[in-house]
Amino acid sequence: MALIVVQGLRGGVGTTFLAANIAIAFAQAGREATALDFAAHGTLPLHFGLPLDHPIAQIDGNPLEDSAPLGVTLRAAAQFAAKGDLAVALASGEIRFSGEQVVVADLATADEATRAMLLPYAALDIRVLSATAESLSVLPHVLDEASDRTFYLINMADDTRRFCRHMAGFLRELLGDRLLGSIRRDEAVIEAGAMLQPLAKYAPSSASLKDVQTLVHDLVPRLSAAFATNDETAVAVKPAEDRSRKTTGRQGVSRAA
Repeated sequence: MALIVVQGLRGGVGTTFLAANIAIAFAQAGREATALDFAAHGTLPLHFGLPLDHPIAQIDGNPLEDSAPLGVTLRAAAQFAAKGDLAVALASGEIRFSGEQVVVADLATADEATRAMLLPYAALDIRVLSATAESLSVLPHVLDEASDRTFYLINMADDTRRFCRHMAGFLRELLGDRLLGSIRRDEAVIEAGAMLQPLAKYAPSSASLKDVQTLVHDLVPRLSAAFATNDETAVAVKPAEDRSRKTTGRQGVSRAA
């Protein structure tokens, strides 16, 4: 299983949209996919065509009905992390990342504590920025803390705007192959959320959607080493009432899948 951590350099850069649609694209490509919502008041369900008050199973609870829209298992993880249970589960091996499943963690921008817990286990760390002065202003600090698994992605790119074009060129020169690319700005993203529809259903020809699908296609080779680690017994955290029993098979993060 490959863990992908997705976090914005600042708020409002579309991190949740990217986390959701990266997971959806992996599911459409035939991978088992799980999306973990680490935001206390997250909007992850919206990108799956679900209302914000739609119940999502906690990572330490039993699956709920209709818990895998568009082939992606959704789990809420903010409370689990805040209580300190995430650190314990990772350290004890109850949560492991192996096999061919993809787990996409959507982190709030300011949630450095959860980020620090997850990064040692992440196959890929994606930092999201937009073509704004605010994103550029925090970039030096982020670069100082980057690991060899940290990559960058420009969201809401608009080549018709001069600043965005110049910023993209600057980042390509600065980051080299650490820049995964850019996702084009598309009003269909906002419209799909307002209509409570997944982007793939509302606007299947969306430029943003096509860019995310291309991104996922390009990510597979980067994750090949993680996919090659296929420990069938590494199924991670079971629900509390069943934690004494080991299970086998492609369960993924069992509290998360």
